[in-house]
Amino acid sequence: MVDFAPATRVDALPPNFWGAMDAENARIAALPGPQFIDVSKGNPDLPTPELIVRAMQRFVADPVNHRYPSYAARPSLREGVVQRYREDHGLDLDPDTQVAVFHGSHEALMAAVLGLADPGSTVVLPDPGYPMYTSAVDLAQARAATLPLVGPDHQPDFAALAHLDRARVLLLNYPNNPTGAVATPATFEAAIDYADRVGAAFVHDFAYSSLGFEARPLSALEVDGADGRTVEVQTLSKTYSMAGWRVGFAAGNATIIAAMRRYQAHAFSTMFGATQEAAAAALRGDQSAAADLVEVYRRRRDLVVAGLRAIGWDVIEPRGTFFVWVRLPARTDAVAFARRLREEARVAVAPGDGFGPRGRGHVRLGLVVDDATLHELVERLASFSADPSA
Repeated sequence: MVDFAPATRVDALPPNFWGAMDAENARIAALPGPQFIDVSKGNPDLPTPELIVRAMQRFVADPVNHRYPSYAARPSLREGVVQRYREDHGLDLDPDTQVAVFHGSHEALMAAVLGLADPGSTVVLPDPGYPMYTSAVDLAQARAATLPLVGPDHQPDFAALAHLDRARVLLLNYPNNPTGAVATPATFEAAIDYADRVGAAFVHDFAYSSLGFEARPLSALEVDGADGRTVEVQTLSKTYSMAGWRVGFAAGNATIIAAMRRYQAHAFSTMFGATQEAAAAALRGDQSAAADLVEVYRRRRDLVVAGLRAIGWDVIEPRGTFFVWVRLPARTDAVAFARRLREEARVAVAPGDGFGPRGRGHVRLGLVVDDATLHELVERLASFSADPSA
């Protein structure tokens, strides 16, 4: 067998931070012992609402959906996106020019970065931030400029990048993974001003668009001037517990959408027609199930935050997402801490190092297990010592 070297762009990609952790989680979970509690991921545990499942069953049975679908997303799905923006954010979008559909928001974000950033150009990324942002920049052979998110509210510090005079893309994510922070109008106004100064497209990852605990999260497209250079990426994974369905979309600036669609037509394939129609049913139908999910995560958030604070942990209460961001004691190695927690308490958390330099010294917990398991999680953490010498 001949050994082939990967392409330079692939060889330059960093090792998957989460892959090794997932393998170790699986190894320890298979060992005899108490229940292995995995809160390291953002994989919703609740089922997709029955209304959406029934719609999928109906459309799967229709032979029309057994053929190749068009590269242009179904009108029903694009109209569903427009309806949600109209009803949730008071915005009117053109379904033909301002909406694109993808296999999940991951593909949409890849299409935004690779559809806009040339090799050697600059892409501004949040720190801490979702790891695949860096992967997209690497695949585009562009350069990442890291934008600090400053606590306690984890808002972007644009002054830290005042020296930058040119960028192709500015990428932000609110409600924020991993911190649970939410954006204010001032957040997006500053982002648009900065993007305008450096000539960048503003790409907003709005994956947790429905998961705001004090108020519905703000869309970047709601801010004055946003339509000039902004595109927003969403997913149905969190809003409707449809993570395995792989449905995402982008909305906003028509020229950015056109670039994303053109990239998509070459890099990806079309989406199963039945999935598109079921997604349209989710977006256009009764939204009470989506509202119920927010209340479930709110209850879980309150349970975990109160429980961890009662045992002395330094918890940053999230105002959105379904994550809890925890600051570890000073000089604690989060990767080593997570490894010991996994091995000694059979609990898996996500070390903050995977989210960038500003994530060091933190861990992220996902609220994606039931209440009884979360109670057990807090009990195990109460008896676990962060100090390996204790």
